Amino acid sequence: MSNTVCGVELKKQWVWLTFLLFVLVLISYFWIDLPLFERLYPYRRDPSLYPIELLTDLGKSTWYIIVSLILFIYWIDKKPKQSDAALLILSTTIISGILVNIVKVIFGRARPQLYADEQLYGFFWGKLDVLYRSFPSGHATTAMAVWLAFALLFPRYRAWLIAIGILISLSRVILTQHYLSDVIIGGWLGVMTTLILYHMIFPREALYVKS
Repeated sequence: MSNTVCGVELKKQWVWLTFLLFVLVLISYFWIDLPLFERLYPYRRDPSLYPIELLTDLGKSTWYIIVSLILFIYWIDKKPKQSDAALLILSTTIISGILVNIVKVIFGRARPQLYADEQLYGFFWGKLDVLYRSFPSGHATTAMAVWLAFALLFPRYRAWLIAIGILISLSRVILTQHYLSDVIIGGWLGVMTTLILYHMIFPREALYVKS
């Protein structure tokens, strides 16, 4: 069994993993998101969370875009494989970022702070206010898109690089900036974007950048 998305064939295990993740999102939304948020919220300003605040900044897309664009331009005529690697980082960051912001506006989920201030929880479809853009997490989308791309490019360190992406994503929950279900869907969106683009840019084999 396989499905094709944007001309890329997705294996059976990815289809089942997607199904299981969506089930987990529903479970999280109804039974985990609020209890977990309420448990963590009192500690949101704890000084010991400073390393987590530094970690969560790795989910911002700006530097990934700037650095990968510079490297892509620099390598494009000199090192084709390296320029393709830079193109993967650049394209997955931009495309996943566009997708996640479209989904955010469509769903209009109230951010955790609105629950803390006004007891607002759930989806308020089509709202443009930034306070209603919790779902999915943009940081989680960028983190999983970029660090999975690194993992595909540097397979020797794959487990560590994926772990970094997961930790960056979970930092949004720890800092009570997002609910767990926001992070799960954001991470899934980032992962799927990277997998599709990777197989479009490297269609024949698992090429990677050698250090």
